[in-house]
Amino acid sequence: MTLLWVLALAAFATSIISGIIGMGGGILLLATMLSFLSHAETIPAHGAVQLVSNGTRLLVFLRHIDVRTVLRFAAGALPGSIIGGLLLVWLRKDHIDTTEPYFKIAIGLYVLITTFRPIAKRPASNESAPPRISTFTLLGGLAGVLGLTIGAIGPLIAPAFLHAGFVKERMIATKAVCQMIIHVLKVPIFLASGLVDYTKLGQLIVVMSLMVIPGTLIGKKILKRVDERAFVILFKLAMLLAGLKVLMYDGFYKLLGSA
Repeated sequence: MTLLWVLALAAFATSIISGIIGMGGGILLLATMLSFLSHAETIPAHGAVQLVSNGTRLLVFLRHIDVRTVLRFAAGALPGSIIGGLLLVWLRKDHIDTTEPYFKIAIGLYVLITTFRPIAKRPASNESAPPRISTFTLLGGLAGVLGLTIGAIGPLIAPAFLHAGFVKERMIATKAVCQMIIHVLKVPIFLASGLVDYTKLGQLIVVMSLMVIPGTLIGKKILKRVDERAFVILFKLAMLLAGLKVLMYDGFYKLLGSA
């Protein structure tokens, strides 16, 4: 019962963070869950909770969604998730522990490099044009593959939104829908693979899912008090911390620890 409420409070707190800056909460929740659950239990449970979390953000920021970007992302997410499901089955055959640190090192480097590379000058407003079709379609494919194997994809896809000129509500809303697409695809793939027993995790998933709803609503209220410049600073700080955590702890530390 203690574990249930610890993770429920973690879901509540991290959903507030995601409601304010659009990311950071998912990867913090994943790290917390991995401290108490196995990798095999964490990835599907985290996916189900994040489905509710992103769905709540979708509803509260509905009018700010960039539909064109979502469609472009979805075009790559479906085939990417199918490939990710096949990769997941292969990895679970004794390969997940040896390969995961390498995935994390690559993602950590990607997050840090893409977040802090110079941004081409463009209007930093909610009316900026989305990037070319290929950018978010390819990103959707990559997110589909990695969402099934490593879990949190927020830091992976976030830099693309930042460099496309998305800010505040528009970034949070559009990114939430893109992440939700991945989580929607995850559940049937996990069930079809036979690798996950959702009945065992049912109570935990329900309680954590209920906690992310008020957390998101609180985060939205706080966001109204944050201006665009402060938002970008907070966002980059979250990306820095997430990138370093994935690179150094999930990547190099675990790789050296298994040597």
